Amino acid sequence: MRLGVVSDSHRYLVSLEYAVKQMGKIDMLLHAGDLYSDAEHIEGLIGVPVIAVAGNCDYINAPSEREITIAGKKIFLVHGHKFGVKLGIERIGYYAEEKGYDVVIFGHTHTPLVTKWGETLLLNPGSVGLPRGTNQRTFGIIELRAQELQGRILPLVE
Repeated sequence: MRLGVVSDSHRYLVSLEYAVKQMGKIDMLLHAGDLYSDAEHIEGLIGVPVIAVAGNCDYINAPSEREITIAGKKIFLVHGHKFGVKLGIERIGYYAEEKGYDVVIFGHTHTPLVTKWGETLLLNPGSVGLPRGTNQRTFGIIELRAQELQGRILPLVE
């Protein structure tokens, strides 16, 4: 199973569309918030399920977090602002550990990150719209195989 991961698109719809094209064949797209309506827009274009959460810039009645199980892996999708991710990953890491998540996907910082917290993969795809600290827009890919879980960040080429 191959998952595309984006966050913080902030109405940069052309960049979001480029990112999805560059992902190649994906089975699902996960959007970690800001802006939820962008996820709705792209879902109508790509022909695979899109799961999204609302972020701190989303003024819509939508879930702010989701727990999903894909290919036997427990995934937590959240924007991250409620976990203070701009100050560090400790709170979200301990929460993941407590809940037994295999993967936590978050955004909010506009800065890409792939790391392990214990046995949990933490992935922030950065921003396809407004990157911070650089002008490089990014997105993520997660590969789920029988006993293997791999996450990576890729640069958006426009």
